[in-house]
Amino acid sequence: MCVGLMAPHWAQAKSKGSAAARLQVTKGPGTEQCLDEQRLTRAVEARLRRLVFRTDVPATLDVQIAFTRDSGGWSALLKMRDGNGAFLGRRSLTTEAADCSALDDSLALVVALLVDSPPPPSAEEDEVPAAPAPTPSAAPAVAAPPTANSETKTPRSEKPSPIVLPPDTPAPREPWRFQLAAEGVGALGVLPGFALGAELGLGAKAPRLPELRLFGGWYAPREQRRASGDAGARFNAFYVGLEVCPFEQLLGITEWTLCAGQAIGRVRMTAFGFDENSTNDHLTYALLARGAVHLALGSHWAVRLGARAELPLSRGVYEYGTPDGAQESLFQPSPVAAVLDLGLIVRL
Repeated sequence: MCVGLMAPHWAQAKSKGSAAARLQVTKGPGTEQCLDEQRLTRAVEARLRRLVFRTDVPATLDVQIAFTRDSGGWSALLKMRDGNGAFLGRRSLTTEAADCSALDDSLALVVALLVDSPPPPSAEEDEVPAAPAPTPSAAPAVAAPPTANSETKTPRSEKPSPIVLPPDTPAPREPWRFQLAAEGVGALGVLPGFALGAELGLGAKAPRLPELRLFGGWYAPREQRRASGDAGARFNAFYVGLEVCPFEQLLGITEWTLCAGQAIGRVRMTAFGFDENSTNDHLTYALLARGAVHLALGSHWAVRLGARAELPLSRGVYEYGTPDGAQESLFQPSPVAAVLDLGLIVRL
């Protein structure tokens, strides 16, 4: 009795396990790191606990997956046909996550469900069935009720809505991200007037952690003269800084970031035109907050526009002596400095 009860279940499982599917994955530009056929095969078969994509028996299902990337993020379009080529359906998954691997788990689950319980054949969305040819009749013409093949067709079922994954979906294969920046900078309040310079930056971001960014720059010399006469001083500056960027938001081809950090620097003052000309170096330390927007030019290039505010914790006062023995101020940095940066980013 026990053997008789168990036999039908064993036969059903064997028949189900003998079904085979064929998998084909195509990748558009910029999607080379998306899930490949080998990883997807392992993920689907691990969920179903049986061999699915087999070559030892004729395929009864054909699964095609196409990855694309555009301004809206990553997309995976899945199409399924039976062994005779009849169209069974399609599904689409999209996400604005930073890495394509955010699609991995959801895509494997969708494929596993569809392979385990394939939908019935249906007309493909782009196909329009031909209307039957009219047949001659001696009977008076009578208006026929509208059919699916007549001019007044019943609405066809719409395509399934895409499955949209949140941007913060975990991406198991997301790698470390590195980027180099080369920018021009302009500052108010650091040196006399509007100081121009250059800045280099290196950013590193581990999966699910904020980006850390190391940067350094230089300001071209600026002169400040005293109210009367040609005497004055020439100022230039070097600086390095470290900041953490806990906020980033991807909106189409733009990415917005907010950062906070600190910078240390050296301001050199060289006097000229006085009876005694001296050179003085002053060390600076400042806290900073920065906002930036990146405009993507491609998968590895972007234009960066940023602005930061610097709060110096130490400000040097540069003075000179007058003939009567008094001291007059020549220049002092602002309590809050503003810095603009514009340049190119290379994503590695």
